[in-house]
Amino acid sequence: MENLQNLHVINARPVPDLATATDNWLAARDNFKLLPSNENLHNYEATRNNLGVAWSERYPDAADTPGAFELYRRGLIAPADE
Repeated sequence: MENLQNLHVINARPVPDLATATDNWLAARDNFKLLPSNENLHNYEATRNNLGVAWSERYPDAADTPGAFELYRRGLIAPADE
């Protein structure tokens, strides 16, 4: 019988790359704005959560700052001339 004392279980999920997560979120956002539905809303929220995870992995110090992610996310959709 194997010795299970050295067996460690890691409950981890892969973290998406920030650029990929950003692209996926923007695409889901555009799709939801074009065709609002429950399925598109769910996809939009899931990609926004993935973006938050990727962002907090990339900027771990800023993840503890209230509102930092919202400012980042809103900066992605702000008009370029502002």
